[in-house]
Amino acid sequence: MPRRWAVVDELNFLDMLPGIFFIFSRNGCDQAVEQCINAGLELTTDDEVRRIRRIVDEMVDGQLSQEDLKALHFSQFRFALEEGFAPHHAGMVALFRQIVERLFEEGLVKVVFATETLALGINMPARCVVVEKLEKFDGTGHVGLTPGEFTQLTGRAGRRGIDTIGHALVVDHRGFIPATAAALSSKRVYPLHSSFRPTFNMAVNLLNSSDYETARITLDHSFAQWEANESAWQLENQMDTLHKAIEGYEQAFACDFGDFTEFMRLRMRLSELEKNERRRLKHEVFRTQKARSQAFKDLDRRIAELRAEDRDHPCRKCPDLQQHLKWGHRWAREMRDLERVRHRYDSRTGSVARRFDRICDVLEKLGYLEFAGTDEHADYRLTEHGQLLRHLYSELDLVLAQAIDEGVFDGLDAPGLASVVASLVYEPRRGSGGEPRRYPGGLQGDIAVCSAHLKGVHASIAMLCEDYALEESRQLDFGLTDIVYDWAQGKSLSQVLHGTDLTGGDFVRNCKRLADVLQQIAVAAPYLGKRADTLAPIAKRACALVNRGIVAYSGVD
Repeated sequence: MPRRWAVVDELNFLDMLPGIFFIFSRNGCDQAVEQCINAGLELTTDDEVRRIRRIVDEMVDGQLSQEDLKALHFSQFRFALEEGFAPHHAGMVALFRQIVERLFEEGLVKVVFATETLALGINMPARCVVVEKLEKFDGTGHVGLTPGEFTQLTGRAGRRGIDTIGHALVVDHRGFIPATAAALSSKRVYPLHSSFRPTFNMAVNLLNSSDYETARITLDHSFAQWEANESAWQLENQMDTLHKAIEGYEQAFACDFGDFTEFMRLRMRLSELEKNERRRLKHEVFRTQKARSQAFKDLDRRIAELRAEDRDHPCRKCPDLQQHLKWGHRWAREMRDLERVRHRYDSRTGSVARRFDRICDVLEKLGYLEFAGTDEHADYRLTEHGQLLRHLYSELDLVLAQAIDEGVFDGLDAPGLASVVASLVYEPRRGSGGEPRRYPGGLQGDIAVCSAHLKGVHASIAMLCEDYALEESRQLDFGLTDIVYDWAQGKSLSQVLHGTDLTGGDFVRNCKRLADVLQQIAVAAPYLGKRADTLAPIAKRACALVNRGIVAYSGVD
C-alpha cells in the first residue's frame, strides 16, 4: 500500500486538493497527520497560516482553559492545522472538530484525515475523496463497505459551483479487487431498514397516553412492523407451495382401509418420542435419580402405547401399504418443512407488538404496571414506579428505575452518585473488563458496595427478561467510575485522564450523557416518593459537578 503522505503529495501535485482521506481508525487518522508533518509536507501559504491562526484563536478564546488545552495537545493540533492537515473523528472534542470543519470549508486546511463519522450530516465538500480501504472494523470483525456507505463517503467529491468534476479514489491495498469498487459505485438503490424496537420507557409512555389495544395497533402500523411483514411474503409463498405439495401427497396415499393421514401423524409422533424426546431427557438435569428414572419410564410407556396403536391401525392391512408409505414419507418431510416456515413467519408478523406484550409482562411482574382490563379487553394502568420510569430515558432505563426503587443510591454523596450512575451510560470502545482502576473509598466503601448492589439489580432484570424471551440488555461497565469521581471532585482534565486510554472526546461525550441522566433523576423528583427530598437534590448537585469546564462547552458531542 502506498504511504499516506505519498498519496497526499501526489494529489497536491495533480491539483486535486482540498481532499478528505477516509481512514476507518481514530489512531490511523492521527498517525496520518503526524506522517505528513514528518515527511515535511507543507500545503499552506504564509497568508493562509495567518488566517488559520486568527480563526483558531477566535474560536478557542474563552472556551477552554490553558490547562485543558494542554491536556488535549492543542499546540500539536494547531501546528498541523497551520501546515494544512487535520484529523477528524469522535475521539476529538467538539470544539476541535468544529475548528477543522470551518477551516476546511474556507479552503484553509487542505487535507482532512477522517473516520466515516464525518460523512454523516456535516457540510464539508471536497475536490477529492480518498478511501483507504473497502472494509472496516464494526466492533466484532472486519466487514466490507456497503454500496450506501461507499456512496455516502465518495459523494463529497466535487464542490458545487467550484469544481466541474469530483474525484473519488480507492488506495490500492492487499486484497483490493477493482471490480468490487466498480460494483459499490454502480449501485444507486439502497434498502431502508428500521432500527425501531419498543423499550420499557416507550411502553409506559404509550400506556400513559392510550389504552393497551390502541398501543398495540400503533406499533402494528410502525415501519419496523411493515418491514417485517414485507419480508414475510416470501415465506407465505413457500407455505403456499408446501400446502399444494402436501395436498398432492394426501391424494396419492388415500387409503380405503383407514385414514392414512392419521396413520402418518401417529408415526411422526412415535419417531419424535423415540429420537428427540429421549435425547432431550438424557441432557435434562433432575433433582434426584428417582425422578430421572421415572421420566424415562413414562417415556417408555408412551412409546409402547403408540407402537400398539401403530400395529393395530387399519391402514396396516392395506395391500398398497408400501406404496402409500413412499408418498407418506414425502408428506411427512413437507409437513416438517411447513412447520419450520410457519414458525419463521409467525416470528415476523406482529413481532413488534409481541415484543411490547412481553415488555408489559415484565413491567407488571416488577410492579410498574397494574392489570386494569377484563377477560375480553386487556389494559394496564401505570403505578407510581411506572410514572418514574416514564421520565427516565436511557438504554438501561429499567435498571436505573429499579435501582432507585431498591435504594441502591441511598447514602451516596454527589460525586459518589455520579461515579456509580456512570456505569449505566459508559460504553467503552474496546472491552475494558467493566471494572475501574480503583473504587473511590476502597472495596468496602460506599461506592463499591453500591456498585455491587447495582450489578445485582442488573443481573435480576437480565434473568427476568430472559424468562420472557427478551434479548439481553447491555452490560454495566464501571471503567469510568474513578475518572468521573475525580472529575466531580474538581480535578482538572489532565489529572483525570492521566494514565488512561480515554480520549478527550470520549470523556466529554460520556460525561454529557451522564449529566443528562442525572438531570432526569433530579427532574423526576415528584415520582421519587420518599427519596424526593434526598436523591433529587443530590442528583442535581452531581449534574452540576459533572457538567463543568470542557464538558459544559456548548458544542455537541
